[in-house]
Amino acid sequence: MSESVVAVWPELKLPHGLKEDTRIAPHILVRSSVFSTLEYAGAAQRPMICETEPLRLGAMSQYRVEQLEGPRLSQSDADVMFWLLSRAYRYGAPKDKAMVFFKRSEALIALGRSRGGKTDALLDDSLQRLCSAEFYFGERDKVTNEMMPLVRTRLLSRAERVSGDTRPYDYRVTIAEGMAPLLENGSWVALSGRVREELASDPLARGLHAHFASNEKVHATLPKTLKGQMGRAGETGQTKEMDQVEDLDKSGMQSSKWLHALRRALARVQAATGWSQCELVTAGQLAGKVLVRKGTALRGPKSKMP
Repeated sequence: MSESVVAVWPELKLPHGLKEDTRIAPHILVRSSVFSTLEYAGAAQRPMICETEPLRLGAMSQYRVEQLEGPRLSQSDADVMFWLLSRAYRYGAPKDKAMVFFKRSEALIALGRSRGGKTDALLDDSLQRLCSAEFYFGERDKVTNEMMPLVRTRLLSRAERVSGDTRPYDYRVTIAEGMAPLLENGSWVALSGRVREELASDPLARGLHAHFASNEKVHATLPKTLKGQMGRAGETGQTKEMDQVEDLDKSGMQSSKWLHALRRALARVQAATGWSQCELVTAGQLAGKVLVRKGTALRGPKSKMP
């Protein structure tokens, strides 16, 4: 979507309104690895994508997602983006540009982060990454079954620090208008900020929670499928390589390290949400697959994490 064309932001119907801790996430962003569940911290080098070598990202079969340029995004970036979307919709759908004004302290409190030089810098870094990472999104037509272009866009079009003690805000952020079509036709999910915060120490758990929450019915899934959708499948190839090799792990074998991380993250998701089942099945017809039943299970004492 061209930034010269004014977006039409759809109304989002929430039965109980937009609560303070509600986070808004387009389905396509949480059913793909737009936000990797890898940690990019310390000595870890965050991958940079250039337009001459776009990166095909893991996604559910009804989507095609490519990162065209910019740094790979993480779950910390996802938290910021989902919070900004919820702020933009606080008092109804944006009527023109989706602009969000906020103070730094307000954002850090909402994101469950303590104030400090490091967290201040992390917020600034996330905003800049969300402005510079650009994506192509496609969606399969339900009638023809053809993959159709949806939009090419960045997630934020501008993020500005505003100086001056008299101003009631520190930041003026504009959400890219290409985000509007990603929210159309009910293609979004309301996430619990409390759950996101409870899972803050485990990026994989945050990614899995958002992914499962966006699907009304979750089908039993192979761990290798989730590995790609969580950005854990070694995303070093370009688009043409992904076209040739849809699944890099043809043998179906999973590393013990990945399965251990998956089991631990699933247990954390179940403890945080109270879902009736969220596990890697070990016996029966579904053995070896991840099975999630959200249901309405009563929350009891939290189990110890593995």
